[in-house]
Order: sequence, then C-alpha cells, then structure tokens
Amino acid sequence: MVERFNGVVLRTIKYSDTLMIADMYTQSHGRLSFLVPISSNRRSRVRNVLFQPLSILSFTASYRNGKSMSRLSDVQPAVLYSSIPYDITKSAIAMYLAEFLSSVLREEYENDALFSFLSASFDWFDKADSNYADFHILFLVQLTRFLGIYPNVEDFSMGCYFDLVAGCLVQEPPLHSQYLLPDDTRNFIELLSIDFSSLHSVALNRKARGEYLALLQNYYRLHVPDFPELKSAEVLRELFN
Repeated sequence: MVERFNGVVLRTIKYSDTLMIADMYTQSHGRLSFLVPISSNRRSRVRNVLFQPLSILSFTASYRNGKSMSRLSDVQPAVLYSSIPYDITKSAIAMYLAEFLSSVLREEYENDALFSFLSASFDWFDKADSNYADFHILFLVQLTRFLGIYPNVEDFSMGCYFDLVAGCLVQEPPLHSQYLLPDDTRNFIELLSIDFSSLHSVALNRKARGEYLALLQNYYRLHVPDFPELKSAEVLRELFN
C-alpha cells in the first residue's frame, strides 16, 4: 500500500550506480530502509542532496510488513534546517548522532513519542545560535528515556555509587569495574536534571565533554546489544580538540 511518510535520515549507502539505500526512522513505522534513485538533475522528484544526516523528510513509498525495501518518490523537506547543514560544528555533531541513532534505533514499529522527541530536539539544535556544543551529550542522556534504559537515580544520597551495569545507585562499590565514584555520580545526576533550555548552565570544557561522551557510549554499550564502535566519534573529538 502506498503511504505518505515523515522520516529522519539515519544513513545512506550506495547500492548501485543508479540507486542508494536510505535508512530512515519513520514516524509511522519506526526504522525502515528505502531505495533512492541517484540523480543530479535538479528537476528530479528525488533530490539526493536532501538526504543529509538528521534531515527530516516527507515522501511517498509503498509499505508492506516484512518487505525490507521499497522505492520512495516525491521527496520534500518536512523541516527546513537553516544552520545544521552549513555550520561545521553542527554538521559534525549531526553526523555523529545520525551514526549513533543508526546503531540503536532498530525496531519497525510506531513510536510517536520518540519521533516527536527527535524532531523537537533537532529543531532546537538547528535554531540555537550559542551554547550548543554539548547538545549531543544531553541528547544521548535524554534518548535513554525512550529506549527504556534511563538511569534509576531516585534514591540518591551523598556518597553513593552509580552502577553502570545495573543502571542504578548503590551504597557500596560493585564487584565489577563498571561504576562511577561518588563525586562522578553526583556530577552525572546533575547532568540528568538538565534540559535543552538550560544547556547553557552546563558549559563543559573539552576534557569533561570527552569524558561524558565516553561514559555515555560505554553505558549504551552495556545496555544495547551489539553496540558498535562509532567511526564519527573520532571526528567529533578532533573537532573539539
């Protein structure tokens, strides 16, 4: 059945000289892959330049449960970004987050709350003219809510530890090495309480930003099966260095 979709671009892969595969996170069916005609013609109904990391597109395609790919057509921007494609820092962050999302968003089912979170977050990021260098850090923290792996920190007390494997606070150091010391636990909990509107209050330095990124990637690796090494993470580190 032919449907109209809204979807976030996660990645594109060349399939042949005339086709590429676009992995999308769609509002109505979760993650799906589509065949995209490769064309440099400006009059083409499918312009490849639209398929940039985290772009939100509206398009037509047929969909059947169990059918892995169909060819899309009539592609239009659902949201027009004004800065992400043109700002080198934002573009690098977008590339990293697109690879990250491609690794963790795997289900083919509707999750309107998650799609709304993605859309609202990227809209904020695009419109922000300052205090956005730590956007990806806070985004990864908030994404855990929609994946069912948000840290359980309700019973915080001074001197407790955060067990990364169990995803909760403990009073004594665990028997394994995957945990945060009390001072780091307190700082981590403060980060959990921040939203995008108060991101300016974080202002992480280069060292702290790198440490939080490594911490969050490790946390996801512990809770998301087959979480890979991200190639774009090194690009991001080099950019902020």
